[in-house]
Amino acid sequence: MNQLTLSKLLPAALLVGSVLVSTAHAATKPVNFNVLNVAAVLPTPFAAGDNLRLNTLVTDEVGPLNQSITFTVGPGIGSFTGEAAWEISTALGTAPRLIGVNLDLFDASNTLIASDAFAGVLGGFAHSTLAGAIGPGTYKLVATGTGVRDSSLDVTLSFITAVPEPQAYLLMLAGLGVAGIAAQRRR
Repeated sequence: MNQLTLSKLLPAALLVGSVLVSTAHAATKPVNFNVLNVAAVLPTPFAAGDNLRLNTLVTDEVGPLNQSITFTVGPGIGSFTGEAAWEISTALGTAPRLIGVNLDLFDASNTLIASDAFAGVLGGFAHSTLAGAIGPGTYKLVATGTGVRDSSLDVTLSFITAVPEPQAYLLMLAGLGVAGIAAQRRR
């Protein structure tokens, strides 16, 4: 393999390798709650590809739901997506019933970053979604509602790698061009 071919393949190999390495270490960090009013702080920052999973199952109390999770987002994250599902069985039934659920994401200065959008009901479960831009820093996810009977709530947030801006691509292409010219001059 000649040197020109190697110089063309090396940047592509590095790019593919960096993508594989950044997604290889993705982790799901679960938080399990069994009471309606509780707060948790997660000490380890989230990296790109990581997921925050809130699992709530409350079987021995009813009333207002107010749960919060404070967490940190590390560098390289540009956005998040989330989804939630909670059981809303009929008013006269005996199955879990959680109503008026709202999910909010706040930054460290208590500024609202995003709220969930109700997506609908399917099979006795209400569903909502949550998404937005996010960067390194400390955040708090807050879930509120009312537990009429047993309460079941599942929330997942996924943290997504920041997409480079067009200027970053131009800079990378310029660097590749300079490397190509240098390789040709050596020939």
